[in-house]
Amino acid sequence: MNSDCENMKDQIADLLTGNLSESQMRKLEQHLNECAACRDYASALKNEDMLLTEFFAGMDLNTASRQERLLQVIAPSCMSRQTYALSIRRTIMKSPITKIAVAAVIIIAVTLSIQLWNKSTSAAYAFEQTVEAMQGKRSFHIQTYFQQRRKDEFWAEFDEEGKLVRFRQEEGEGPKRILLTTWEDGVKSQYYPPPWGVKLMTRVDNSGGGLENLEGFDPETIVQEVHELVSEGKAVMEIQAPPRYARLMTIHVKRIDGKPLRQVLVVNPDTKLVVRVDDYWDTEDEEKVFHHGIEVLEYNETIDPRLFDPNLPEDTLIMDQVTQEVGMAQGDMSNEEVAVKIIREALDAWAKGDFAKAGKLCGGAPRRMLAEAYSHVRPVRIISIGEPEKIDFGTPRFWVPCQYEIKRDGQLEITNQKLAALTVNGSPGRWYVSIWHTR
Repeated sequence: MNSDCENMKDQIADLLTGNLSESQMRKLEQHLNECAACRDYASALKNEDMLLTEFFAGMDLNTASRQERLLQVIAPSCMSRQTYALSIRRTIMKSPITKIAVAAVIIIAVTLSIQLWNKSTSAAYAFEQTVEAMQGKRSFHIQTYFQQRRKDEFWAEFDEEGKLVRFRQEEGEGPKRILLTTWEDGVKSQYYPPPWGVKLMTRVDNSGGGLENLEGFDPETIVQEVHELVSEGKAVMEIQAPPRYARLMTIHVKRIDGKPLRQVLVVNPDTKLVVRVDDYWDTEDEEKVFHHGIEVLEYNETIDPRLFDPNLPEDTLIMDQVTQEVGMAQGDMSNEEVAVKIIREALDAWAKGDFAKAGKLCGGAPRRMLAEAYSHVRPVRIISIGEPEKIDFGTPRFWVPCQYEIKRDGQLEITNQKLAALTVNGSPGRWYVSIWHTR
C-alpha cells in the first residue's frame, strides 16, 4: 500500500460504519476500483465486521447492570450510550488488536452468563447441509451490492412450488430518491419519485420466470448452482471454520473451468443458512475486479403484507395500462414508422387540448399530467420530428427528436425535446409515448 492507501484505511472503516459523505464514498469507490490491495483490505474488514456483529448479537446482554459494567470497561467516559456504540465500533474496525481486545473483554464479562457456541459445529459441517437447509424457499429479504456499494433491496414471496407470488424492489439512495417496484397477480407497479411523481401500472407475465432477474439474487438458486459446480468438478471449495469469537463460517469457491469467478459464502453453522454471498469477477486488468454480492437479511420469515401495497403521496400521477387500452396499434408499419407516427399524433392532440386522445397515446397519462404537471412542455405548434434513434433495451424503443413551439410566461419559444416511443407491456403490437423525461 502507498501513502494514499494508508489514508484510505480510516475511510474504509468509516464506510462499514456508515459515516462517509456521498463525496467521500465516490472517492473511495474510485480508489477501490483501481487498487487491489485496498479491495482485499476492505473485503477482510467487512468479513471481520460481520463476524464481530454476529458475536455481539449472540450474547446475553439483556440486563441494564451488565450493559453498564461492560460500557464502563470499554469506554469509561461521559458519552451517551449511542455515542459509545459508534465510537467503540469505529475503534474496533480500525485496529485488529482492538478487535481482539474488545472481544476478550466481552468474553470475560459474560463468561458466567453464557455458553460459547458449539465448537464441534464446523467440524461436522458439510455444504450439503446448507443445500438442504436452503431448499423449499417461501420468502426472502435481501440487500444487493455492486462494487462494494449498496444497490437494490428485495422482498419476495413464493408458493409451495417455488413460483413467485409477489415481490418488492427498492432502487436508489435515500427515501426521497427510491424507485419502488412491486409485482403481484401479473401487475407490475413502478413508482418514480419526484421530480416525476408517477406510478406506472403495466401487465407483466411471469409464467416463465425471470422477472427482474430474481433468480440471480435467489439464495436457494445460488447455493444449488455452487453445489452443482463443485460436484461436476468445475469449481473447488474451501471451508474455513469460524474464529473462536464468532459463529459464522466462510466458504471460498473458485472456478477451475476457465471462468474468472471467485465466490465467498458466509454461512451460519447453527441454521446452515447462507447469510452473505460475494462474487468477484477478475478481468484482464489485474487491478480491476467486478464485484456483486447479496446479503440475506431474512429467509423464510413472514413478510408484512403492507410492504407490497405501499402508501404513495396523494398527488401521485397514475398511469394505468392494465385496466384500459392505451397507445397505438402498429399494424404493418415498421418500428421506426410507428415511433414517428405516434409521437406526431400525440403532440398534435396535446396541442389541440384533446387530453383524452393525447393521454391514451401517452400510455394512459391522466388529464392532470398533461394539463398541469407537464403544461410547461405542452406544444403549441409542431416544427419538425426527426429520425428515430434506437435505444439499446430488451424491448423495442426509440428516442425521437422533436422541435416545437411552447408558450412560456405568455411568450412563444422553441423547445427541442427527445420523446421516447416504446411498446406497451402485456399488449403485443401496441406502442405509446413517454413524456416523463421532457424538461
